[in-house]
Amino acid sequence: MSRGFRRWTQAEKQAAVAQMSVCGHGKIAAELGISKRLLYYWRAQQVRLEKAAKAEASRERALERENRKLKETLATKVLEVDFLQGVLRRIEARRQPTSGSGETASTSRSE
Repeated sequence: MSRGFRRWTQAEKQAAVAQMSVCGHGKIAAELGISKRLLYYWRAQQVRLEKAAKAEASRERALERENRKLKETLATKVLEVDFLQGVLRRIEARRQPTSGSGETASTSRSE
């Protein structure tokens, strides 16, 4: 009563694994013409795929958090640079210009 070699699609495997929780494993295996061992293998394979998907999603969320944090840090640094450039412009504007090197502009020479 063996059906011979057959290639099962992922959807068929998932449906069989979903039925495992509802009715007996031996009954499902007999209906499909496969061994219970293959059914358990499909279930383990599905669990591994789900864990990999969760890990990928968790890694993606971690990268999104890191990206958001880096953007916030960059915005803070840009604000700091703008502030310091404004301070530097004000300091330069207040400086008294000198006519040459080494001369003092505030006092005159007495004779």
